[in-house]
Amino acid sequence: MMTAKKKPSLDEIKQDLASAMLKRLCGHPLSDIDHAQLSADTGHDAALTRRLYPDLTECIDQGLKDIDDHIANQLAEDFSEDDETATRGRILEGLIVRAEAYTPYKQAIKHLNKASMRNPLLAQIMINRLSKASQVLLELAGLDTTGLRGLIRIKGLAGVALSVQRDWFLDDTADCAMTIRALDNRLKQAENIAEMLNIISPQPSDANYEQEDQTDDRNPENDPPKDNHDV
Repeated sequence: MMTAKKKPSLDEIKQDLASAMLKRLCGHPLSDIDHAQLSADTGHDAALTRRLYPDLTECIDQGLKDIDDHIANQLAEDFSEDDETATRGRILEGLIVRAEAYTPYKQAIKHLNKASMRNPLLAQIMINRLSKASQVLLELAGLDTTGLRGLIRIKGLAGVALSVQRDWFLDDTADCAMTIRALDNRLKQAENIAEMLNIISPQPSDANYEQEDQTDDRNPENDPPKDNHDV
C-alpha cells in the first residue's frame, strides 16, 4: 500500500518559491519573472503563489534569508567545535563561507543589483539582508552588536563585504582564492581605519578582541594598556 505524500506546509511552499526565484534570477532579469513562472517551476498553485507573495520582492527577501540562515547555522556548528580560532579568524571565515555559499547565485545578485537601482524596496531589502548577516556573524564571532559601537561594527563589516563584491564577481577560481585575498586585505584596511578614528585601539593580534566591550564604562585614564582588535 502506497503512503500518501505529505502535504507541504505554507513555510515550505514559501521556501520552495523563494529558491525557484533565485534560480530563475540566475538566468533572467527580475523584470522577466512572474508568478506563473514560479508556479510552473515548483508545481505550486498559481493563486497560492500570488497570495503568499503579492510582491515578488518579498519572495527575493525570503530566498536571501534562507541562504543566510543556512550559513549562520553552519557557522554556529563550526564555531562550537572550535575553541582555538580567534575572533578575527572567525569573522574572516564567516565572510569566506558567505562568499562561497552565494557563488552559485552570482548572476542572480548581478540582476538584483541592477534592478535595485530602480526599485527602492528591493534596494532596502538587500541592504537589510547584508546588515543582518553582518550582525549575526559578529555575534557568532563573540562580539557585542548593541549600541553605537555595535552599529559601527555592523556597518563596517557590511562595508567590507560590499567592497569585495567586484572581486567576487570576477573570481573564477575553484577555491575563491581571489575573493579570500580581497576579504583579508579589506578587513585589515577596515581595522586600520577604525584604529585611526579611535574606534578601536591598535594591537598586534586579536587575542583580546572582546576586551574593549568589557571596559566601555570605565575611565580610560584608570585602565591599564590593553589590546583590542575590531571590525
